[in-house]
Amino acid sequence: MADTPALDYKHQLDRTAAPSWPEEMDMDLVRDCIHCGLCLPKCPTFRALGHEGDSPRGRMWQIKEASLGMVAFDDPRFRTHVYQCFNCRACETACPSGVQFGAVMELARARTPPQNRRDRLVRAILLRGLLPHPARLRAAGTLYRAAEALGLPAALRASRAWRAMPLGKFAAFPPPGDRSPREAPLPQVTPARGERRARVGLLLGCIQDQMFHGTNRRTALALSANGCEVVAPRDQVCCGALPSHAGEARLAARLAGSTVSAFERAQVEAVVVNAAGCGSNMKEYDLQLRQDPTSRATGEAFSRRVRDATEFLDGLGLRPPPRAIRLRVTYQDPCHLLHGQRISRPPRNLLRTIPGLELVELAESDWCCGSAGVYNLTHPEIAEEALGWKVDRILESGAQVVATANPGCIVQIAMGLQRAGSRIPVVHVLDLLGWAYGDPGRPPQAIRRALA
Repeated sequence: MADTPALDYKHQLDRTAAPSWPEEMDMDLVRDCIHCGLCLPKCPTFRALGHEGDSPRGRMWQIKEASLGMVAFDDPRFRTHVYQCFNCRACETACPSGVQFGAVMELARARTPPQNRRDRLVRAILLRGLLPHPARLRAAGTLYRAAEALGLPAALRASRAWRAMPLGKFAAFPPPGDRSPREAPLPQVTPARGERRARVGLLLGCIQDQMFHGTNRRTALALSANGCEVVAPRDQVCCGALPSHAGEARLAARLAGSTVSAFERAQVEAVVVNAAGCGSNMKEYDLQLRQDPTSRATGEAFSRRVRDATEFLDGLGLRPPPRAIRLRVTYQDPCHLLHGQRISRPPRNLLRTIPGLELVELAESDWCCGSAGVYNLTHPEIAEEALGWKVDRILESGAQVVATANPGCIVQIAMGLQRAGSRIPVVHVLDLLGWAYGDPGRPPQAIRRALA
């Protein structure tokens, strides 16, 4: 990464050092929309609510009016429509004009006050109070894993107490996995097996590493098995994806700068990401770091090295895994992988390399599951409707396992399936690949039987 200007972002988590922010929308991006309406059939909120103001076309029109001063950004009606968007970016895939709707929405939210008290609480507690602070994240992760080990989810389900608790459904129905309260951190360097083909950095993530540390371990294993030396920098922090999606632009920029700095010091050829939302965000760091030309150029150069884990391994050429997994698996497309990064075939290709695995396509796989960053926390009713569509399609598929490539999707879909009375596990594509390469962890029971 020597060709990228080295910037010092150590100050970036200091609020007093927050960069100045452009007060105007990028009208060129706004004007790209010709209001043709071809995006409407792919918009989940338009499908759920049937209101033009909750369609991509309607939102773009409102953002244009707000940008021209015809309506205030803090108008309650404007805030409602802007924050009811999943920002799943399915409209971008459908758009014939190449409108960058996700970028426009994040720019608009950066100027729009939070919609309501619930939104303000999520920002204060999760986005600002937890994600940017590694020590707090580790403490929260320890409590989460300890609660699971003590059987709290089972107790909440048996007593039905989760129904009266804020976020109780997520506490009572966590995704099945092989977590341990005392799991060791990933080594800073995992050596390549056989001839070294690449030196890559691995984004551990914030929530990803606390809830799905085993997935990170299996990602490193799969990369190592394919000749990659894997570097997991100790000083990496949250990449800023969730703050960015919510419109917390200054915080997102500070975290983006810190992430760039951490991986520049690691001197890696590529930065591999196994969380679709994080990868989509990191591939757009030129927008996150647009406050000055040098930062923007650095962000753009960094983004060119970011690869989703499935994208990178598929492009590298996979060494066949030795263990069979004799299961029928369906793949759920994460929105920020399919629509944000335009990656569809690589995860499916990786799954097809696993001996014994039968891949079945999922109807409406390209529709959002309702997780959408923190959307399922700020708009649980609409998120539940989207989750219902997804659960119905999965049950119709006849699959024994659901594979996807984003932690938010795993949490959301696993919770929905369990509440529907289904035992179908939801796992990451790299989980299945890691188990096929011999990871010693304890997978969900259905997969454990198939590996025996």
